[in-house]
Amino acid sequence: MGTSDTSFEVLPRTVGGALVLAFSGELDAWAALRLSPRIAELIARPRPDVIMDLRRVTFLDAGGLRLLLTVRDRVAVRQGVLRVLPAAPRVWRVVHITGLEGEFPVAEGIPDDSRRPDPPMTATSPG
Repeated sequence: MGTSDTSFEVLPRTVGGALVLAFSGELDAWAALRLSPRIAELIARPRPDVIMDLRRVTFLDAGGLRLLLTVRDRVAVRQGVLRVLPAAPRVWRVVHITGLEGEFPVAEGIPDDSRRPDPPMTATSPG
């Protein structure tokens, strides 16, 4: 029987026309597998304006980095704009070490919005 162990989530919301993807927890290969289809749906419109908020990410590995690069690529194909609010320095270090910092333009912040976020996209551990 499986347990409900959510180690990651993304809270999508729209603020001032921008889609904010507020990630939290551990972004690894499992997170990429579980979140990619829904994120693809969210950014499927032409010229999406996307802000990836990584401030609550606690862990990032190659699988999580692949997820971020996939979002970047999908936004670019649709001629959109992507910005990132970086994770804590110890987590963002993975991006720095791989030399990919230039691939993620840094956002100056998220426009103020009192609207509650949409329900989180979470996953449970297999088992």
